[in-house]
Amino acid sequence: MAPSMRYLIVRTLLFLLPFAVLMIARVEWWLALLVSLAFAFAASIVFFPRLREEAAADLQRMREGRKRVGAGPDDADVEDAALHAGDAGHEARADSGREPGDEAGGEPGEPDAQDDRDASARP
Repeated sequence: MAPSMRYLIVRTLLFLLPFAVLMIARVEWWLALLVSLAFAFAASIVFFPRLREEAAADLQRMREGRKRVGAGPDDADVEDAALHAGDAGHEARADSGREPGDEAGGEPGEPDAQDDRDASARP
C-alpha cells in the first residue's frame, strides 16, 4: 500500500476514534469535532513523523510525474514509445522516398535546380 494511503488511514482513525468516544460521552458535536481534529493533528505529528515524511515524499514523487520504485511501465509511456517508433519509421521513409530518376532529391513533381540552369542557358 502506498505511504500516502497509509497516512490517510492513520489520520482518519486518529480522528474517528476520539470523535466516537466523545459523541458516546454526549459531548457537544462541535466540541467533539474540534477536540478530535486537534488530537489527530498532534498525534500524527508526534507519533508518526516517519510515515508523514514518506507520504510527503510519495505525493511529491507523484506530482513530479516520477514512478514508485518497482513500478512497471506506465501505459502512457508504452503508447508514446510505440508512437515515436512509428514516427521514426515514417520519417525515414519520407527522407528516402525519392522518385526513380530523381537525382537532386527535391520534392516529387518540382523542377530540379539542374532543370532551371538548363532553361536559363537556352536562347
